[in-house]
Amino acid sequence: MYKEILQVFESLKKKDVTNIKDNSDFQIRKLIRVLDISFNNIPHHKGLKSIIDLDNFSYKDFLEVPLMTKEIIRTKGHDLINRNYKNVKGVIKNTSGGSTGEPVEFYRTKNQWAHGMANYYYALHLNNVNIYDKSRDLWGAERDMYRSDTRFDLRSFVQNKVTLNTFLLSDDIIEGYIERLNAFKPKFIKAYVHSIYDISKYINRNNISIEFRPVIHCTTGPLYPEMRQEIKTAFNNAHVYNYYGSREVSAIASENLQSEGMSVLFDNVFVEVLDSSGRPVNKGEEGDVVVTTLNNFYMPLIRYKIGDRAIKGDDLLFGTLNLSTVVGRTLGVIYRKDGSKLDGQFFTTLFFGKKGIKNFQLVQKTQDRIILNIVKSELYNDNELDQILNRIESAVPDVEIDVVFCEKIDLTATGKIMYVYSEIEM
Repeated sequence: MYKEILQVFESLKKKDVTNIKDNSDFQIRKLIRVLDISFNNIPHHKGLKSIIDLDNFSYKDFLEVPLMTKEIIRTKGHDLINRNYKNVKGVIKNTSGGSTGEPVEFYRTKNQWAHGMANYYYALHLNNVNIYDKSRDLWGAERDMYRSDTRFDLRSFVQNKVTLNTFLLSDDIIEGYIERLNAFKPKFIKAYVHSIYDISKYINRNNISIEFRPVIHCTTGPLYPEMRQEIKTAFNNAHVYNYYGSREVSAIASENLQSEGMSVLFDNVFVEVLDSSGRPVNKGEEGDVVVTTLNNFYMPLIRYKIGDRAIKGDDLLFGTLNLSTVVGRTLGVIYRKDGSKLDGQFFTTLFFGKKGIKNFQLVQKTQDRIILNIVKSELYNDNELDQILNRIESAVPDVEIDVVFCEKIDLTATGKIMYVYSEIEM
């Protein structure tokens, strides 16, 4: 399987990520193949065969394909499977959706996994990272807790890579990781964005000297400008880039040195950004991210509303090959009584640079009540928190805010922090 990954990777290295026409044509050919297999073999999609002409395919036709949601996968999963698929032994069952509290089961093929890994390598290549460079992963999810340093893994051995588990972090653990990083001096670090951000804040707050300058790959959440600057400062003006993927579809998009925004990894996924009525947004507009997998012929996800939002970064009419930015989970929105909603980024910016607050989480329980979980640092003071509360009360009037001081913020099952989310449905 590793040989197959490298073969796909080598073919991708020959492609120019900035050549929109060639990459779009390549992507659409793969999309048509997925649709042809789905229309002929998958019960949920068979009805579309008579109304969509794949020989004269257009984006207008593609918009006729109904959106797929997590609820559809939960309730109609059996009808989303290709029963004529030959290599069933190569199919792997997986789950996603832990951040919403409602896991979704799906099936991933070895071919999809290989392409996903190859596209991840392609993202590294686009950021001048050699996949065999010395590296460290600041990683850790509940399902990965037993993948420790003591378990032999050939790919990790070849790539001289060790994972430092950030599922649990404390000042002592951070100090230990900094010592190990300084001793090893990795050229590349892959990290949960909130983990590397917390470590960077500790480095900057304590004036710790970092003895190397790596390339830093951030994922599992939006990389806000303040976070990027904090990380760059801690690691000697390192090149820091954001990468976007998910368990369901693997590699989706990545920042790189060749283009602005986040380039869609066109070999692995077809991406749309849609408004609330399901129509494509224009360049510079925000909408829901909708993804179609291009390498899974057992359970392809077609026009899957993944639960994230992004700003479209190009004028391409047939989907998009560029996202200006991924602005976070759909749940990262707080609803006001007048029917308007505030993006979670508004709230996260209130906490940047606050030395007295190590971490936070804001949860909207009802339209009348918000819980604000706070982890204090040794520099905590009431005035700093009062300033934040005043800003929140101005933005979300007539709401009771309950402040809860806690030792830590619980992570989701995949190792993420949901900094801002609402438990109500609108």
